[in-house]
Amino acid sequence: MRHLQIGFAGLFCCAIAATDAVGVQAEERIAVELRETAGIRRFQFPVAVQLTLAKPVPRETTFRLLSDDKPVLAQFRTAEQGDNVAKWWLDFPVNLLPYQSLVYEVEYGGDVPEGPNRTRGHKLVESDDAFQIVNDPYITWSVQRNLKGLLRSVHAGDLEYLRPDSTGLFLRDRDGTDHSLGGNPTGRESARVIRQGPLAVGLRFEFVETDPELENVRSTVDLVFPVFKSWVEVDWRIDDPQGKLAGAGAKLETNLHEPTRQAPTLVDFGATSLVYLALRSGQQTRLDGGPHVRESSRQADGGLFHTWEVLRGKPDQLEPFVFGPRQSDGGAAPEGWAHVMGRRRCLAIAVDGFARDTEDHLSVSAEGTVEVYRQFAARDANGRPETKPLRFWLHCVPFPPQQTAATSPQSMQTPIVTRVLREASRDSQ
Repeated sequence: MRHLQIGFAGLFCCAIAATDAVGVQAEERIAVELRETAGIRRFQFPVAVQLTLAKPVPRETTFRLLSDDKPVLAQFRTAEQGDNVAKWWLDFPVNLLPYQSLVYEVEYGGDVPEGPNRTRGHKLVESDDAFQIVNDPYITWSVQRNLKGLLRSVHAGDLEYLRPDSTGLFLRDRDGTDHSLGGNPTGRESARVIRQGPLAVGLRFEFVETDPELENVRSTVDLVFPVFKSWVEVDWRIDDPQGKLAGAGAKLETNLHEPTRQAPTLVDFGATSLVYLALRSGQQTRLDGGPHVRESSRQADGGLFHTWEVLRGKPDQLEPFVFGPRQSDGGAAPEGWAHVMGRRRCLAIAVDGFARDTEDHLSVSAEGTVEVYRQFAARDANGRPETKPLRFWLHCVPFPPQQTAATSPQSMQTPIVTRVLREASRDSQ
């Protein structure tokens, strides 16, 4: 397969491999399309695809990924149990220009040789109560098996990026009470490894709430750690069949130096434009967006509205700082990301689908508390309960991020779009 622009004639070619007398599996190929849709150049950007084969194959089947008919670095791992497996995880890095589309091919079975592997990278270390994702000597993440605090530690070089007392993920009931996810002695919870290897590690946590206020609310949380970027993707899906949930969020305590007049905490917000500000001791800032901001501003402005607001001040006395532009129709949602910066450390947080159809808030305190909160409707537009998602990325880098980060918050929240184009199999006659 050649490294082609989409639409080039002869895109799919099926490899033919002989099947010997004892029934050796025929060689098969799958074409995978990649599309960059955000207008951002990508360098060694992590791509994850779950492949579903036409039929299960033995777990020891060899795979390789082709670009321009040349084998390239990739990681293949099973995505289900059993001796014969149809679902597989594919992880690999890619370089793409803005809006570029490319096609790769997966080749497996028959006499296909194993493709290139990375010998160094992530290593998963398990203990009775925790997971560690280690990329020595660069960075180590620590996660408790009950997911208490979300991340227990992010350590890179001589820097620890988090304090040990973070709230982590939380659910808010209809009475406004917050319930921490993980570590609940009365709840039901489980943790398992989705995949592991030098290119990516994936963990899955599942919870069933038993408190009366949230009984039978179910959560599935996937944490994915790609090797070429020092971030973690948090993908949280919540099933709330009885509409007991008001919202969900995450609260982390970043390990910033105490702010001073000469060295305040610095914050960048990604709205429809960049908003930057400084926080002195005791101050807080918050980016708000969603239907409520739109409608309340429409009423106040006589039909015009804005889609986002940034507030700043004491936590109980937040005041307007910057509002989005006034408009009469349409209106882009804010991007929904932040840089939280101290003298040596920076945490970048980016939220998927920020304020598109939900009320979303992203707040930062001068002392380093970072919170994302999403408010949910009890039912969807048709009156049915729905799965409620909250997906975000956390990226820890030294200050300043413009120099040390190999990516941007916008690129985190707009992953490469992938699509399996075709599966082909031919057995010799």
